[in-house]
Amino acid sequence: MSETDEQPGTDQQGAQHPSWVFTPLKIVAATAMFLMSALTFVDVLGRYLFASPIRGSFEIIGLLLGVIAFTGLPLVSVNQTHITVDLFDSFIRGPIRRVLAYVMALGTAFMMAFIGYRLLMAGLDEAANDFVTENLGISRAPLIYAMSVLSFLTCFLLLRICWRRQVRDTGGH
Repeated sequence: MSETDEQPGTDQQGAQHPSWVFTPLKIVAATAMFLMSALTFVDVLGRYLFASPIRGSFEIIGLLLGVIAFTGLPLVSVNQTHITVDLFDSFIRGPIRRVLAYVMALGTAFMMAFIGYRLLMAGLDEAANDFVTENLGISRAPLIYAMSVLSFLTCFLLLRICWRRQVRDTGGH
């Protein structure tokens, strides 16, 4: 890692991210992962040992997967720990690399805003039409709203990263 690369968990100026935002997200993601694993384990035991699977386990696991994915987005984005392919990194250096990182963060921010908007519209549609899951009759609208909020949070964090890069690269404070 070169001197110009950012350290995970800190922003470009080395400031730590506020734990009051990210600690609850980590707890929710970890809890959802544990519940998904535990439910799968108990469902498999019930299915094969007692011929009695847990009703609606597939739906619950699907909902928990959405929780894990969308709580992870802000965490991965703020720490800049996305999975990347560095196929061309040895050829791209200096200012071009910084510009590409800026453009990628900005493009990702706009995509997250679009995803957040579409999720918000989907949540409103599901709530207005009283859509529920097939087996358990659970409304998905609250989860979709939460996923929308987390998408907008991710967008905000990416825009903040872009702003800080801009300020750092122009020498402003």
